[in-house]
Amino acid sequence: MICLAIDTSSKFLCIVLMEKNRVLRKYNQNKDRAHGQRLIPEIQNILKKEKISLQALDCIGIDIGPGSFTGLRIGIAAIKGLSLGLNIPIIRLSSLDLIANNCIDSEKTICSIIDAKRKQVYAAIFKISKGKLKRQGKYFLGPIAALIENLNSNVLFCGDAIALYKQQIMECKNINPSFAEDKLWYATPDTFAKLCYQEYQNKKLIKAKDIVPLYLYANTCTVRKKQENNDK
Repeated sequence: MICLAIDTSSKFLCIVLMEKNRVLRKYNQNKDRAHGQRLIPEIQNILKKEKISLQALDCIGIDIGPGSFTGLRIGIAAIKGLSLGLNIPIIRLSSLDLIANNCIDSEKTICSIIDAKRKQVYAAIFKISKGKLKRQGKYFLGPIAALIENLNSNVLFCGDAIALYKQQIMECKNINPSFAEDKLWYATPDTFAKLCYQEYQNKKLIKAKDIVPLYLYANTCTVRKKQENNDK
């Protein structure tokens, strides 16, 4: 299995070329506000350096969010085009799952938190089951206070919202928090490769027509879409 996976959900542009769960080549740089300009050239550069053609790909992977609305649209548009042009399936992963899996060696409850702006966070809670992370409940969007009031015991937090809410989390009396180092706050190439391969083995593949971003801010996005249509 040869797979090309991309993540445009955050300030980092992450592109991974993998064979099974082994990273062949990667690009993972802070390209905030420049994903649209750099995505295709960097994909071409990676494939050229590995001497692998687009036609050699068995599937493509994408982080569907939650995250930057603009970034997600850029990444999903590119993935759809590649999937349709090459007639290959798509593997979809959530940024919250990818971040949590950076910390899979922890024995604690893992809570991934991403800054959702508007004084809110995207979040998900995970526990380890049979060597894999299992999400507990639905993906969360809301104030950090509403998230942590329902947590207890030892919790490892990971994700960029730590920079904003670490002190508030530490003041919560019903949990004993710890925090992942900042290099684990975003999807990493190695984690991307591992999870893509797992999904491929489990045949969790979809077609281009079925790929949609995980916004969570559904109402906001619907309003924006209606406004855009009215402006045309």
